[in-house]
Amino acid sequence: MSSLLILDASSTLCSVALNLNGETLWLTEDQPRRHAQRLLPMVDELMSDAGISRSELDGVAFGCGPGSFTGIRIAVAVAQGVSLALDLPVCGISSLATIAQAALSEDTRSRALTLMDAHMGEVFWGTYELQNGICVPVGDEQVGNPEACLEAIADWDGVIAGDGLQLMPFAGCDLTYSGIRPEARTMSRLAAEAWKDGKFGDADAHPPVYLRNSVAWKKLDEQPSLLKR
Repeated sequence: MSSLLILDASSTLCSVALNLNGETLWLTEDQPRRHAQRLLPMVDELMSDAGISRSELDGVAFGCGPGSFTGIRIAVAVAQGVSLALDLPVCGISSLATIAQAALSEDTRSRALTLMDAHMGEVFWGTYELQNGICVPVGDEQVGNPEACLEAIADWDGVIAGDGLQLMPFAGCDLTYSGIRPEARTMSRLAAEAWKDGKFGDADAHPPVYLRNSVAWKKLDEQPSLLKR
């Protein structure tokens, strides 16, 4: 039995969720540039609606990326602040795995390839499969130009999901799941599994995942892929 707080700001969505002994309550807003202003007030609102206090929380999970560089840092900062203030263990949850979990919850297949728009003409992507109802990675998460994913997609027999689909340089791709973005309510399922498996711990053990740390700081004239867009 556990009470977990889940936060995500890795996309344009700003979302929070509570997993209370397996039952999920959530709030989601489309806030492309207001994550910093809205994340904590949304936490307070959700906890008030749920009728629980901060002292009743057992752990805090957050969307660790990949995704929006700024959004991930905001979620990390809030999660670490809550962790330090309340002496709670934390756990980072993959944004790409969250998309896979959402897509496979709507489909009969058991494998998903997920892509997120990484901007600068690139995509974040990874492959996952269901094991006992939970998405687990098959290989490493990656970042690169859309063409780099074509070979993997050509041979893929599972679901393809995420907004990165709209950047793929070919026609006829199934866009059914292209609107799925990471969201705390879906992360709730993954967080509950991580709690059960003892994966929550010190904040230092759960860093943000950018996949391209240095690229995020390049000057405009050093970003040829961006200039071509």
